[in-house]
Amino acid sequence: MQETKPNKALVAVIVVVLLAAAAAGVVYVLNKDKETSDTSSDQTPTTSTSTNETPTTGSSTGTYKDGTYSATGSYVSPGGNESIDVTLAITDGKVTTASATTHAATSTSSQYQSEFTSNFKNLVVGKSVDEISLSRVAGSSLTSNGFNDALEQIKDKATA
Repeated sequence: MQETKPNKALVAVIVVVLLAAAAAGVVYVLNKDKETSDTSSDQTPTTSTSTNETPTTGSSTGTYKDGTYSATGSYVSPGGNESIDVTLAITDGKVTTASATTHAATSTSSQYQSEFTSNFKNLVVGKSVDEISLSRVAGSSLTSNGFNDALEQIKDKATA
């Protein structure tokens, strides 16, 4: 009986294919973990709140005309395009009342927008308009982006 030896070239090709498949699997898992962490800010509701006290970029800082101003801010979530209608009353450069109406594209977005609207007022009312820049409110960071977009529009209207 004749003994057959494995073809070295064939073994090398199989090893390379297996290594490539393993590397692709690792890359896939790492990308999935990154996607999960990138979207987790709007996937797990929490009750923590924070603000960034640095004035936002965009409109000029300074004096704002007293009045009530409204604007619609937009942002993109994993569910698609989202928007938030923001109304702020400003007196002596400070927000005296605030309200927001959200427009959710998905039920998940609705959940985070609801958390945002239930918790943002105490971060805004009584604050100087130039000090407001919301980053994450009750686990929702993307809705905060929409709020900040609307805030910039309101600042522009209030200085016009």
